[in-house]
Amino acid sequence: MDTLSVALLPLILAFIMFALGLSMQIADIKYIAKEPKPFIIGFIAQLVLLPVITLILILLLKPAPEFAFGFMLLSFCPGGVTSNMLCTLLKGNLPLSVALTSVMSLVSIFTVPVLTAWAYGHFLGTEGGSINLVSMGIKMFLITALPVGLGIFIHEKKPAFTKAHRDKLMKAAFVLFALLVVVAIFSNREVLFNESGQITIMIVTLLLALFVIGLGIPKLLGLSWKDAKTIGMEVGIQNSSMALALSGILAVSSDSVLPAFALPAGVYSVVMYLVAIPYIWLFRRFND
Repeated sequence: MDTLSVALLPLILAFIMFALGLSMQIADIKYIAKEPKPFIIGFIAQLVLLPVITLILILLLKPAPEFAFGFMLLSFCPGGVTSNMLCTLLKGNLPLSVALTSVMSLVSIFTVPVLTAWAYGHFLGTEGGSINLVSMGIKMFLITALPVGLGIFIHEKKPAFTKAHRDKLMKAAFVLFALLVVVAIFSNREVLFNESGQITIMIVTLLLALFVIGLGIPKLLGLSWKDAKTIGMEVGIQNSSMALALSGILAVSSDSVLPAFALPAGVYSVVMYLVAIPYIWLFRRFND
């Protein structure tokens, strides 16, 4: 795969985020003021609990350094179109899901570059090079916050356009997302053939832990089943397209094709449904 193909990955993510923005509106974000407790618990769970659980599992299961970094990169990413869609199937609190996705996508402009720089140096060492935080922050803004904001703006100002084209754009976004997954897997097919077992075990273990803890802690803190299972979904399902695009950005900066640390996000993009579907089946009836 050539450098041009890798360079297109951030543009694909920008389109996906634009489609996500079209499905949002200002009223979704205003939900935070109406129901602050579920949002705060969900926000902390995604921002803090998710990376911590991922790091603990890495220390226990000891995957290869490039895979460890790939898993951490995935844990730094917010939810996305998929988590909102699965929340609907779950009969969860969709406004809470959308609010968490919206705010986490904005916050990720600042958190992802810093956390990624730390994980990059920690797991890959000096041979992985270094990350320019300012440059990565600007790229994060251009491929996440800006297209999401543009999508919300068009939704608010041009509702007729949104209604006419949103579903088509969302379908196109899912096709492009599938393309990202194929690119990640094809670029590292030999590594995947040798390491697929280790990666899959890590992903399944991580998803099970995230779903159980992501639902259990909010429930223990007094949230309703509807809010708790929504937070469980948001904690468990991450924007793997962002992790894949960021892998492309890091690969471009090091003059290589999409690297092996993109594999966790690529495989996760498939395996997450195998764990999410039983979660939905078990908890969609719990609405108090």
